[in-house]
Amino acid sequence: MLRAVLLQIEPTKSKLKRLREFSSNACLELNRLLSERKSCSGFGLKELHRKTFSTSKDNTRFNVQVICSLIRQANRFKGEKAEGVTVKFNVPRNCKTFKTKSKFFVELGTYPRNRIAVPVKQNRNLQRFESLIQDGWICKTFGLTPALQIVAYLSKKKEIPERKNVLGIDVNAKCFAISVVSPNGKILYQTYLGKQIWVKRKKIMERRSLLQFFNAKRKLKRLRNRERNFVKTNLGQVVREIIEIAKRFDADIAIENLKRFKPIGRKFNKIVMRIPFAKFKSILQQRCFDNDINLNVGDSWHTSKWCSRCGAVGNGHSANYAIFKCKNCGQVVNSDRKASLAIAVKSLLERTHTVNPNEFCVQISNRRVPVSGLLRSNEIGCNNAVHLTQPFDGKPTPFMGG
Repeated sequence: MLRAVLLQIEPTKSKLKRLREFSSNACLELNRLLSERKSCSGFGLKELHRKTFSTSKDNTRFNVQVICSLIRQANRFKGEKAEGVTVKFNVPRNCKTFKTKSKFFVELGTYPRNRIAVPVKQNRNLQRFESLIQDGWICKTFGLTPALQIVAYLSKKKEIPERKNVLGIDVNAKCFAISVVSPNGKILYQTYLGKQIWVKRKKIMERRSLLQFFNAKRKLKRLRNRERNFVKTNLGQVVREIIEIAKRFDADIAIENLKRFKPIGRKFNKIVMRIPFAKFKSILQQRCFDNDINLNVGDSWHTSKWCSRCGAVGNGHSANYAIFKCKNCGQVVNSDRKASLAIAVKSLLERTHTVNPNEFCVQISNRRVPVSGLLRSNEIGCNNAVHLTQPFDGKPTPFMGG
C-alpha cells in the first residue's frame, strides 16, 4: 500500500532561492528530455536512458539519482511541455532526515556534495507523517514539488485474511449501489449510498452555467473550490458507511475496474465524466487497508448485461437506463443493484484458493451462461471456450425488486 503526505516547509531566504533555482533547472532539463523523447518513441525507457543520460550528466550538475528520476518522468509524461516537475530523492543515498530540539529537517541532495537541509513546519501534516512512521510505514523517497513543498512517499505491506462474504459496489452517475452476497449465493443486504452528491452537483452545474454566461471568474473559482471540497467530504462519508457495512457482514469489498471510454455526446459526457471514480477508489483503498479489509478490483466484463435469474447475457440496458430487462426470462430489475450483485458474485468466483483451471474449461456461447457461474474471457488457451474460475456452491437468490 502506498501513501503520500505533503509537508510544508519554512526555509530561510537563501535556502528558498536555492530551491527555486534547482526546481527551475529541473523543469528546463525535463523539457529538454521531452524534446529528445520524440526520437526514442516506441523504444521505451531503456533507449531513452541510453541516449540522454550522458548528455544530462554533462549539461547539468545534478546528482545521478536526480537525472534518472527526470528521465523516468519524461518517459511517463503525456504532454509535450511541462510547467513544473516533482523531483524525487531516494533515502539514504540522496536524502535523509534528522531532528533538533525544536525542528524536523529533510536534507535534499540537490547537487553533488551540495545538500540543503529544509526545515518542516510543525503542523498536523508532520504529526500525521510521524504517526505513520511509528505505525510501521516506511519512507524511502521524498519529493520536491513545483510549489517548493516536500512530499513524503510511504509504503507498507501486510497480509489481510480473507473474509467470508463479499460486498460489491457499482459506481454510476448518481449513486453507489451496494450488494452483500454470501458464498452460497444468498443476498444478505442491498442499498444505495451517495445520492446527495449528484443532487448537489446538479445544482452547482446550473449555477456554473449562469456564472459562465456573465463571465464571473472569481465566483466561478470559488464555486469550483466549494464543489471539490463538498465531493471529497461526502466521498469520505460514503466510504465510512461502506466500511461499516463490510464489518457488519464480515465481507471483503469488490469494485470493477472502470477504464477510459470514447466520448459519446455532450450531454452524456456531462453526466458520466463527473463520476469521481478515481478519488473514490483512492479513499476506499486507504480505508480498506487501515481496517484489514481486502479490496478486489475485477474486470467489468458483462456486469451490466448478465441476468441474475437465468444467467443469460443480453444487450445491456433497455430504453430506460435505470431498468434492466432480460429478454430470455422477462426479469425486470434495477440495473445498478443488479450490477453490484454481479460484481460481488464475480469476486466470489475469482477467489484463488479453490481455482482449478483444468476442470472448468467448457464449450459454451457467450450469449448464454449458467446461473451457477459468471463467465470471463478465456485465459488458459482453450479455443472458443470460457474460463469458469470457480464453481458456485448454490444459485444466487433471484432479485425481484428495484
